[in-house]
Amino acid sequence: MARPENVTIVGGSLGGMSLAQELRRLGYEGGVTVIGAERTRAHYDRTQLSKDLLTGLAEPESLYLMTEEEVADLGLDLRTGRRATGLSVATGRKSVTVDDGSSVEADVVVIATGSAARRPPFPADLRGVHVLRTLNDALAVRTDLATATNVVVLGAGFIGCEVAASARSLGRSVTVVDLQPAPMCTVLGPVVGNHFAQLHRARGTVLELGTGVAGLVGDDHVSGVRLTDGRVLDADLVVIGFGGVPATDWLRGSGVDVDNGVVCDDAGRTSVAGVLALGDAARWHSPRHGRPVRSEHWNHVSPQATVVAENIVAGAVAADGEAVSRLDALPSFWTDQFGTRTQLVGAPDPEDDVDILAGAPGESGLVAVYTRHGRATAALAVDAPRALIRHQALVADGAPWPRTNGAR
Repeated sequence: MARPENVTIVGGSLGGMSLAQELRRLGYEGGVTVIGAERTRAHYDRTQLSKDLLTGLAEPESLYLMTEEEVADLGLDLRTGRRATGLSVATGRKSVTVDDGSSVEADVVVIATGSAARRPPFPADLRGVHVLRTLNDALAVRTDLATATNVVVLGAGFIGCEVAASARSLGRSVTVVDLQPAPMCTVLGPVVGNHFAQLHRARGTVLELGTGVAGLVGDDHVSGVRLTDGRVLDADLVVIGFGGVPATDWLRGSGVDVDNGVVCDDAGRTSVAGVLALGDAARWHSPRHGRPVRSEHWNHVSPQATVVAENIVAGAVAADGEAVSRLDALPSFWTDQFGTRTQLVGAPDPEDDVDILAGAPGESGLVAVYTRHGRATAALAVDAPRALIRHQALVADGAPWPRTNGAR
């Protein structure tokens, strides 16, 4: 396929705007339309929503990654406050329908709609109950946090733990509830999960682990959280952190293969020629995992945007064609909690063995390596960036790793 004349990007946050920047950086001069659900600039640092913004150390204006002038210089047809409602690929050109009744045609469509907060299986429409996915969500939580006494966080994943740490740093009483036996256990496994459990407990967070939520208590404003064992936790602020659901409902009937996200190859190409995807809404094939993986971590989006842009500019947008660019970046993420920074590189599985090389769970200086079938799959370090760098190449190569202390 020749270089497309028009590209429509559905999603105006980090993934969508990073792609627009990459297209222009590569010299693409065709039309670029960006359809974004948020009414204001959505290209902001979402990693700070549960940290510095929540505690008041940062204000919204400091989070934006591009100025209005920089956005204008990209020469985009930018449609903010609008949601895509459908995608038609019946003809050679693609057509995206929008919630204002309009439609946008393009040679190439890129799905960058991100994810929406996963809602609980019980009513949660009381005042004082929040999710945290957008800047407006974070500002609403911050407002209620200023006067809250008892904060209950539902879910001990990354967002839940970061919100809990922020609330504790402000002196609030905080309880975290999760069915898992340890925080972030489904991603990082029980050994590293225990690190976060000890980190939180040492600073006064109450962890209700292995416990479910039956519902919320309150007439107009939340006053408590009812657990499945019958207990009720006092709460005047509840933050729901049950993870995200890829925003792909609008693709029904389009022919694009969706399975917990848009299924892509390692070039970002979907089952439909001329339709690509990136970010939280996409499941890219991972050579390291040997299967499609959907990641909501910040560090994954920018390299995906570069790969997608390079394939678009080269006209390599059909899944059965040869790609000019494929993603083989080493996955990584970080989380800041209670003044400590935990960094990880690699692709761990919760069932991997974990060798602790330095420090101990709950302490700064913890260094650990994940192994599978005698090979390194990931490395983790708490406030020890040099140690992480030392092990990064071994993880990237999947180097043999003899077990040292049998941590698990």
